[in-house]
Amino acid sequence: MSTMALVKMNEDVKFVALPDGRRIAYREQGLGKETAKRSLLVLHGLGSSRVAGMPGVSESLLKEMGVRFVSIDRPGYGLSDFNPKQTFESAAKDVAHVADALELGQKIWLLGYSCGGAYCWGAARYIPERIAGIAMWAPVGNYSWKGISESERTKLIANITPRSRSTYGIVQRVPKWMLYAYVRYFIVPSVGAKWVEDAKNRLAPPDAQNLREISGDIMERDSIESAKQKGKGMAQDLLLISGDWGFELSDVQDVYQGSIHIFNGDQDLLVPLGLQQCIKKVLPDLVHLHDLEGEGHISAFCCNDKIHRETLECLFGGVGTTGEMDADKLDMGSEEQNGNQKVQNGSIVSETIKEGTSALNAPYLH
Repeated sequence: MSTMALVKMNEDVKFVALPDGRRIAYREQGLGKETAKRSLLVLHGLGSSRVAGMPGVSESLLKEMGVRFVSIDRPGYGLSDFNPKQTFESAAKDVAHVADALELGQKIWLLGYSCGGAYCWGAARYIPERIAGIAMWAPVGNYSWKGISESERTKLIANITPRSRSTYGIVQRVPKWMLYAYVRYFIVPSVGAKWVEDAKNRLAPPDAQNLREISGDIMERDSIESAKQKGKGMAQDLLLISGDWGFELSDVQDVYQGSIHIFNGDQDLLVPLGLQQCIKKVLPDLVHLHDLEGEGHISAFCCNDKIHRETLECLFGGVGTTGEMDADKLDMGSEEQNGNQKVQNGSIVSETIKEGTSALNAPYLH
């Protein structure tokens, strides 16, 4: 279990302004810009937010590994502005703009958890020159990608929870407005304690145990934060991951030169390990698959120092090895941005907001 500290959720929330005027909310952990040796940007999953990030990661581990750690609210989640025209390509360009605004370097590392993994695939396809390496935890994939046979697809879908299969079917059949209404009025009301209790009953036993004993507090508060925009981000995620992604795995292989590490539990009932095995079969040299025996969708990744360390070591090659890039090699700037600056395209928004009376004011495990 991670070394965790209690902090208040009345954090100062920071923003990055994008060229189209939207803002992306983010929070930072680990080392600062001047001392970090590498930057890791985290893309959260469906119904999650910047609050979870790498759930329960210890500050001491991040500092030991020389990491400047940034977790964002993806568009439509938490406090990040919704993008009604979002695609995997536009989301990848958002990542590049965030990296530039925060001076994370010419090349960054990405971590995507669950649905966040889909956007890591998008980044590898559309901004490959900006990505040094990618780690994905139980990443969502496209069941219609070439290389996944019809029989494999049928088997994979059969291995997920009945509710997930039902939701997948709803997305395929109903008009867009109805999906947004479904998420807003049927899914959003279940966030928080209801979500945690429901997950204990429908996910794998190791996930239920993890939620009971370790991560329930984080996941409860994270799900509440994720739904601040009435589920817009979640509905959009469902539309994008259930439709045509706009690229094949072979397209990624053609342009991306970094490494991809995929971690997946063999008891995961939301994203089956078999999906990653199919992807590994298509991209045998690009993908490094880590089969986590006896683990589910949450148990391996939430408040688990062992997997957190292993993930960072896989990405960076360990402390002081050839996997390490110093800040100057990453073109990290040294100029500080302080004071009350006006919003400019691609700039840090110095305005912060205090989380006030929301349910997130209670302490949470970090």
